[in-house]
Amino acid sequence: MSYGRPQDPYIHSNASQYDDRYQPGAYRDEAADYYTQPQGSHGGYGHSPGASEAYKDYASSHYNLHDAGTGAAGAAAPMSAPNYAQQSAQKYSYAPPKKGVSKWVKIGIPVAIIVIAGAVLGGYFGSKASKDSASKGTSAMTGSTSGDKTPTVSNSILTAASEAAKRGGGDDLVFQGTDLYGNPSFKNNAVTAAPAASGKQIGNCAADTFSGSTSNLRDHPRIMTTQGQWDCLADKIANDAYLTVWNATIFDNATAFYKLDPTAYAIDGGLSGSGILDPAREVQLRMKTFGYAYRMTKDTKWRDRAWTELQTAAGNNTQVVWGGQPNQRTDRIWNPTHFLDTAELTAAFAIGYDWFYDAWTDDQRSKIRASIITQGLVPGMNAYSSSDDGKDYQWWQQTNGNWNCVCNSGLLLGALAIATEDTTGFAQNIITNVIPNMKGNCMQGVYDDGTWSETANYWYFGTNAAARAVSALTTATGSDQGLMAANTNFAKTALFHMYISGNAGMFFYGDHGPNKYSTNANGMFLWSSLAKEPTYALFQRDRADAADPLSMFWYDTTNKGAFWNGLPLDNFFNNTLGSWASMRSSWTDFTGTYVAIKSSNATGHQTHGDLDAGDFVIDALGTRWAGEFGSANYLSTDYFASEANNALRWQYYRKGTQGQNTLVINNANQNADCHPINNFETTSPKQSADINYAPGTNDVAYFTTDMSDAYNLSSGTVQRGIRFLNGRRQVLVQDEIGANSGINTIEWRVHTNATVTVSADGKSATLTLSQVTDPNAWGGNEVIGPQPLVAKFSQQTMKIKMLQPTDANVKFTTEKPDNRIYGSDPNQASGEQGDQPNPDVTAISIKLDGGSAQQIQVVWQPQWSDMQTADSADPKSVALASWSLTSHN
Repeated sequence: MSYGRPQDPYIHSNASQYDDRYQPGAYRDEAADYYTQPQGSHGGYGHSPGASEAYKDYASSHYNLHDAGTGAAGAAAPMSAPNYAQQSAQKYSYAPPKKGVSKWVKIGIPVAIIVIAGAVLGGYFGSKASKDSASKGTSAMTGSTSGDKTPTVSNSILTAASEAAKRGGGDDLVFQGTDLYGNPSFKNNAVTAAPAASGKQIGNCAADTFSGSTSNLRDHPRIMTTQGQWDCLADKIANDAYLTVWNATIFDNATAFYKLDPTAYAIDGGLSGSGILDPAREVQLRMKTFGYAYRMTKDTKWRDRAWTELQTAAGNNTQVVWGGQPNQRTDRIWNPTHFLDTAELTAAFAIGYDWFYDAWTDDQRSKIRASIITQGLVPGMNAYSSSDDGKDYQWWQQTNGNWNCVCNSGLLLGALAIATEDTTGFAQNIITNVIPNMKGNCMQGVYDDGTWSETANYWYFGTNAAARAVSALTTATGSDQGLMAANTNFAKTALFHMYISGNAGMFFYGDHGPNKYSTNANGMFLWSSLAKEPTYALFQRDRADAADPLSMFWYDTTNKGAFWNGLPLDNFFNNTLGSWASMRSSWTDFTGTYVAIKSSNATGHQTHGDLDAGDFVIDALGTRWAGEFGSANYLSTDYFASEANNALRWQYYRKGTQGQNTLVINNANQNADCHPINNFETTSPKQSADINYAPGTNDVAYFTTDMSDAYNLSSGTVQRGIRFLNGRRQVLVQDEIGANSGINTIEWRVHTNATVTVSADGKSATLTLSQVTDPNAWGGNEVIGPQPLVAKFSQQTMKIKMLQPTDANVKFTTEKPDNRIYGSDPNQASGEQGDQPNPDVTAISIKLDGGSAQQIQVVWQPQWSDMQTADSADPKSVALASWSLTSHN
């Protein structure tokens, strides 16, 4: 199955890349006017009040902004006329296609990121369920995924890591190798103690006594690290296993980047679509990596390579055209119309300025500073001052999702980096505006239970940017200036990430976008330290995306133990804005069961939700059986225009109710502004220290939802329940639809990548899988080209059985999702893609007439390698109103 897997480094989706704005009129053609009109028109220099006008004379006199090639870092390069859309498609094979791309198929990454795709210890393609796996030990499911699998890091690095652990008294690496979804394969001798974080940090680090303010900043370096942290880092690495491996991986990545050409100005989906967000992220990733390599070695080759990267992204490299749009304003080559691009590049240049500060000449510093001001802070000031020049991109200030976090965080890093050398006052102005805006918006993107306000994958983009802001303020000013206090539940978002992660990918409800590579989950290390909760860091340190320069400073080396020891298997996230539940059989046996279900309002998620009340996923036997589409095409007409019931968004198959694993009533979409009533119960099992842990026979969890309001029906009319049975070796999905003359048709739908064979009587179906296309433990790239990466494994089987209705005329049927059950592809624009073809997906359905009371019961039985008598037994038939923890014993 090709489900998304954003735990893996630089491959997962950061799904904001095509968003322009969350309001009617998104992706309007006129959004590109700034790039096609002569300067001075449509908000150009001659007509823009506020920051742009105030800065015009200063910038021209100080930085020679229009001197191409050798001028300031803000200058535009000589113009040429390449086909930028074609270049983008060639460089980024995940550029949104105009023609069909299959369902959950993972799309490639730049060849530049191949090295990172394997960090740390990632990329092992042994199936968890394979009979010839390297597994040692067994569980009640199909066999533990623990075992000493072949690592992808050299033996010398592994040896160095073990020796570092012995010297420092910390944990050795807990895992070695990954499965095909990137889950860690825990070593047979892994530490299994309860999570703890106590004692002194490893390394001879002096206490940081700096106490400053937003107007009294620490000396350079000050952005997310300090000189004191750099000074003791080598000692920390020498005494910590994880830092040892991460350090080696970062240097491998730096070496790979060093050999590549500077990042190209590749436009994805037009400047008002994805714009140049991918190049912006790549520049930032390279700056972190080169900056790390320089500060650890003081080798000037890293400085020189970083300068080439910065000069190119500033428009000053005469060999590489950056911002080559006809008549494009030279103060807009960072594309503020899609402000994420501007913010990410501002952050990149902030890191470059600050981490290399002592290596630059005065002239180099002034040029980098000019780029930060001209291309980053001035557009930011325009947005905050509501000037004509910022009116088209100031909307993100009022959102509580990833846009607010990324845009503010990037501006903040840029301002903090240059504030003590900035004579314009713009940096201080940005700091003054950003902090309160982040408190009221970005930091409110986490609900009180930890759920991210958008979707599981947007979590990466928003929380990572928030982490950079919190960290930068702390290192630069001595405190986070109240950001974390603005939402005392923010650190709980680590739990959201942990529980949304299943055995075969995340629970990808709503949008998640094509694969991207620059954002990771390492904010978990920061939240862990701030909340004094080692479990968060212990979970993340075993993931493939842990190797990042910021991890070297955010990770608390006093963390010890196994994240799973004492960790509840289940969690109910019950905020009414995004209610959902997560249930599993084990945190360490990825061949076991994982069930997640949500039932909540589809509005208020930055136009990234689906009409999916009652939607669920099921993992077992090391793969996914009931799956999610995730995103449709972000460039489709009015994809982000509205969340209203009549929004065109909901007419796309993947966004409407017919594209979800739920009930379709009267061949119509659910009500977007619905308010389901949910209930969750669990016996509250917690995993023991044992890697081969299996739950007890009577360990139960279930979720029920009254989702009548989603169908504009009275309470109690449409209800769904999902529960574990038989020691979590079976799953029951049960629906009850009350008698109602307004209900004409009912269709139960589930989407799967499995091959489906329906029995002769139509009352059962056999699902089989023996390969996964582009599993997210790795992925395609430019070397592989458009060919998908296929991971094969021993065939696994899931059987589903219809217990209710018993009517012989009601049967399982199958169809291709391309055959809609209502409506038609709404995308009518010439050359654009609407519904994507889904050739590898099968929709399983049960069709019923409405009117009378109906009950649908379907039991899901993975065909375990150790099938027992109880596995074949039908569960009791119990009405949802009578479900309890013991009702099916």
